[in-house]
Order: sequence, then structure tokens, then C-alpha cells
Amino acid sequence: MEYIIGIDGGGTKTKGYISDSSGNILGSAFSDTSNYLSAGIDKAEDSLNCVITKLCEKQNIEKNQIGLISLGLAGAGREKSESIIRDMIKNIGINGEVILNNDAYIALVGAHGKEEGIITISGTGSISLGSDGAGNLIRAGGWGHILGDEGSGYYFAREGLIAVLKHEDGRGNKTVIKEKVFNYLSIKKIDSLIEYVYNNLTMKNLISDLSPLIIESAEEGDIVANIIIDKGLDELIVMTSTIRSKLSETKDVALAGGVFEKSQLVKSKFIERLQLKDPSLQVIDNKYDNSVGSLIVGWKKRKINYNDKKISEQIKRVLEYK
Repeated sequence: MEYIIGIDGGGTKTKGYISDSSGNILGSAFSDTSNYLSAGIDKAEDSLNCVITKLCEKQNIEKNQIGLISLGLAGAGREKSESIIRDMIKNIGINGEVILNNDAYIALVGAHGKEEGIITISGTGSISLGSDGAGNLIRAGGWGHILGDEGSGYYFAREGLIAVLKHEDGRGNKTVIKEKVFNYLSIKKIDSLIEYVYNNLTMKNLISDLSPLIIESAEEGDIVANIIIDKGLDELIVMTSTIRSKLSETKDVALAGGVFEKSQLVKSKFIERLQLKDPSLQVIDNKYDNSVGSLIVGWKKRKINYNDKKISEQIKRVLEYK
């Protein structure tokens, strides 16, 4: 009996599922972050090993019975990163086939339940990705917080802080963002804000964590905050419509990432503006999470048939008895 594992290695946690060769989901497991870019190689390898070991123990099998492991990890797709990730899997003791995809791709597959569709992600970073199911994969954005990530949590936070500083100079309008950020950081001076930002240049999540304050300000009617949100949404819509123009038959759009998941304002504004730009596009409800998307990629590789009803029932069962 061959077993298949699908894993989503995120920046905060690692989640995996194991199935048999008939596409039956048998178990799930969780661990800490496996993003080696932020946590380091040793920590990432430990987290992956923890999830894989738990999955094998639950089925009372050895690691050499894993015939295929499908992973979605940040950095996958770059030659250097893939080499590092494959070495980690080898060190863990997996000798079966290894499929590597970036985290955005497995999010697309999970959201649509297949390797076809469009996904626009606004989390710490941002990207839009599209696939036509025939091997054509198109991306827009996703170039990191220095060169891109427009419409992301980092973008909203950075633009909010810039607005605070512009008002301090007399170059911009007053905004409640200042009060909210100062309260959140427990600071009283602009100098303390500058220190916070420049002492955390390598920790973009600490800047992105401020984005809910900008969104909250917009929800309360702050004009400056609303302008920031609108500009970010315009960028996300351009990304999405760019993908649509290159994959003309693909019309279903999924949304993912913490910004969309936590803010109804941002999500509803995005949907409204996107449909005004292209009424043929339909924003769908996501079917599954990234780790199921990773498992589906493995099933497709093995030509294993699956159906949505069975997946949903099995996910519910294995999560109840985790």
C-alpha cells in the first residue's frame, strides 16, 4: 500500500494530511512554521519532520511507505530553495517522490478543488495566480515587500505609517491611524515609531501586523485610511484582471490571505470593484485550505480520482479525531 502526504508549510504553522492510494484521507497533523526563509533551516526541518512523523504514527506505518509527498512552501520554485527543501525531506527519511510548489499555487488548488482558476492573495504579501488546468500558469505580483506586495497587509501598514509621518511634517491630512498605532505599540513619540520600523526591517510581519489598525480606521470613516485601502484594492484588481486577460477561459476567482479573511470591508470592496471592471468574473467561496490543495496535486500526479463530497466528509472526520 502506497501512502500520499500533502503539506502546507506556512509562516506560522505547518499542516498536513495523509491519504491512501485510493484518495481516502486518513489523518491530519499540525506543527510550527516550516518557512525556512524566516525560521531557519533547522526549525523548518523539525516542523516538517514533526508533521510527517505524526501522520505516519497515526497510520502505524514507516516513512518508507510514503510513495509521494506534495509540499507547498514559500520559496519553492526557486532553484536554490528547492535544493534546500529537497535536502530537508531527504534528511527526514522520505525516499518517495517529492513534488514542490509554492504556497500560492496550493492555495489556488485548494480554493478551487482543482488545478484551474484564479486566486488573489492579500496577506503579509500579495500575489495573483492563475492556471487553466492545462499546464499554463500565470502570475502577477508576489515580488516581495521591497519590489511589490501592493495591496498586502505590509502595504497597508507601510502606507498608513507614511501618512502619519506626512501629517507630522505638515505635508498630509490628519488621521486617526497615529493614535491607534501609538496605542498598539505603547509609544508616545514619533521617534519611537521610527525606531520600531527601522529596528524591524528584516521582520516584515511586525510591520504587516499593524495593517488591521489602518483597516479599522477606514471602517470608522477615516478619509486618509480609506484612500490607502482604495489604492491597495486598485492594485489587487489590476493583478487579477491581468491574469484574467491571459487566461481568457478562466473566470472563477478565489480570495485568500489574512487581509481578506479578517476584513469584510476589504473583501466586499474588492468584489464590488472587480465585478464593475469585469462582470464576467465570479468570486467563489473557497472549497478547501492549502494543505488539501497540496494533497490534490499529489492525487493528480498519481491519476487518483476524487470527489468533493468524500473529501469534505473525510476532512471533518480526521479533524474531529486528530
